Amino acid sequence: MPTLAQYKAFRTLIETGSFTETGIKLNLTQSSISHAISKLEDEFELTLIIRNRSNINLTNEGKLVYEQIVNILQQHEQLLTTISTSKNIISGVLRIGTLPSVSLILLPKVLAYVEEHYPQLDIQLFEGNYDQVEEWLETDQIDVGFLVRPHASGFVFEQTFKDNLVCILSKDHPLAEEVDLNINQLKNERWIMPNKQIDRDVARILSENNIKPNIVYEIAVDQVILAMVSENLGISITPSSLLIHLPNNLIQKNFNTPYIREVGIAYKHRVHSSPITLKFIDIVKQIASSNINNCLK
Repeated sequence: MPTLAQYKAFRTLIETGSFTETGIKLNLTQSSISHAISKLEDEFELTLIIRNRSNINLTNEGKLVYEQIVNILQQHEQLLTTISTSKNIISGVLRIGTLPSVSLILLPKVLAYVEEHYPQLDIQLFEGNYDQVEEWLETDQIDVGFLVRPHASGFVFEQTFKDNLVCILSKDHPLAEEVDLNINQLKNERWIMPNKQIDRDVARILSENNIKPNIVYEIAVDQVILAMVSENLGISITPSSLLIHLPNNLIQKNFNTPYIREVGIAYKHRVHSSPITLKFIDIVKQIASSNINNCLK
């Protein structure tokens, strides 16, 4: 009979697309993963995957088996959660989708709190962009995901904190002496734009104000944007929470009309959420309220 270990190896292999990365995640050797998949195929008398040099693809039969294995593992995790809950123990597996900006400013404090108070809770992180987090939620690869409003429909969204969006400039920029900025003052500026995969706010703000930005660079990493702006290569708009540790040669300016980013946790409908998921949401709200919101005041 196939084992849960083989099921986990198969699910993780499809999620990562790599024998090496699967071995790292499960703390097993690459040959052990390969052996587990081969044994699974022998048990089912089916070819489940096609191995190529660059990637791993599911066969038609493999797609059907994968869906069922994902369901079996989710039911097993829910069973362990139910047992733990009946014993008043918060334990089990919680899969979290997160954004780079949230990973930087909120997640470390949350993880430290969980490790201290709930050591039996196994948290698995999946870092990606907005589209990836939404897809992972939709396909049940994660239990909860950090997103910003607006987001895809079909999810419950619980706001954890509001983030003021500010303009960032080099200290040498002509607008550096202004107290507050009007968005229209930025029409003719050179822009270091966040890539659309990590941003849903800047493009929206510019579009709402009929500004067609002169984009000199489009960047997918927040810290690179800060570094480029500090060198006076252009300006940008960024969440103020990312500026807690501001580079020396960079300043932030508020807008006279505030622009706000709402950050929260999204998940499928509450009736399907486990006690672990709901407890995690409570922890995030508590830490965001006592730490991040204070920093943003």
